[in-house]
Amino acid sequence: MSSDTPPEEPHEEIEIERRQVAKVLAAVSGAGAVGAFSVSALAGLGESGKIEPPEPLFVEGVRLVDADGNPLTTADAIPQTETLEPTTVYPEKEGGGAITEDRAAVLLVRFPEDSYQEPTNLDGTVSGYAAYSKVCTHLGCAVNGTEGNQFYCQCHGSQFDPLQGAKVTGGPAPSPLPQLPIGVEDGQDGQLLLATGPFEGPVGPQ
Repeated sequence: MSSDTPPEEPHEEIEIERRQVAKVLAAVSGAGAVGAFSVSALAGLGESGKIEPPEPLFVEGVRLVDADGNPLTTADAIPQTETLEPTTVYPEKEGGGAITEDRAAVLLVRFPEDSYQEPTNLDGTVSGYAAYSKVCTHLGCAVNGTEGNQFYCQCHGSQFDPLQGAKVTGGPAPSPLPQLPIGVEDGQDGQLLLATGPFEGPVGPQ
């Protein structure tokens, strides 16, 4: 015998969505305490309450620029050394300028090319440069510090190794900083750094 009563929503799907929303709210709460990412963390929360992934800011061919929108060349972005000296870069806006949203911030590093080890995507590095999201995978703070040759998140002490795919080496972060694959194109002032695809993992709290 047929029934007009619609089937119930699977409990598992509801519970997953609740956990996702709770994770975003936790990120906002934690980030609010340190003054970072409190607004942008909710950018992916749709009207239905489901998490909707934002449009990628980096796609193949998008140039890396500084905060003023100046394109970066392999020759002058960062001097090549054996110590960690990251610089923050952003995707170029269409028509020029920089997209300086929190989730767009990237840590650009440069080491001798033979310094990188797995799980770094070596095909996503160029001329000794590698790039990683600046958004901590713990609660979404900006990773602003360094300790030796490690990225250091000053919010809760997470550490990441840029020579090994930004894997977690300390603290509460559950996963590496996602790598941004990069390459170059010829420009008037030299070889310009650009993305060869989107981040190789989700950006922000996991």
